[in-house]
Amino acid sequence: MRQRMISIALLAVVAILVTGAMMSEDKHPFAPNVDMTTGAIRVPDNYTEWLALGTWTHAHTDEKLDKMGPGIHEYHVVYTQPETLAYYQQHRRFPDGAVLVKELSNAKTMAMTTGPAVGHGTTIKGWFVLVRDTEGRFKDSRLWGDGWAWSLFNADDPTHTVSKDYKTECVPCHIPARQLAPEKAVDADKWIYSFGYPVLQK
Repeated sequence: MRQRMISIALLAVVAILVTGAMMSEDKHPFAPNVDMTTGAIRVPDNYTEWLALGTWTHAHTDEKLDKMGPGIHEYHVVYTQPETLAYYQQHRRFPDGAVLVKELSNAKTMAMTTGPAVGHGTTIKGWFVLVRDTEGRFKDSRLWGDGWAWSLFNADDPTHTVSKDYKTECVPCHIPARQLAPEKAVDADKWIYSFGYPVLQK
């Protein structure tokens, strides 16, 4: 009788643990911006509440430089989930489901007391979104591969990507990142310009 009671108690504990795990999975889906039926991704609604990994600026070149002089014409601010940073700092790699949102903004350059050519962001031009995929999901999609999901969005539509094929539209811009990546980095992580994000190095 006592053994039966112990067995029942153990089964109850297992049931609670399994239920808790299932509930935990429900609360923490693969990625908050992925349609797991179609593989479509969108710009996360609350990405500006996430951590800012770093900022990139694009300076005037060619005709703009000749016409407008030195200055900034575009800002890129990159965000990710807090848990992504915590995982990366511990394991030195991006976790499955990590989302990187690069917010693309127009910029204006003006003279200020701090200098003659000071740039600042103005209006949003769009977003480039990456989702880390360690399991090779959505193999038939032209926007999933090489360890990530890749998509560009215009400012007027954060839910529908304008990207068609990541290999021709996205990868070329990330080839230099592989040449600058840490030698021991996970292969898929070499697509990311990690050296531009100081918080990853802490």
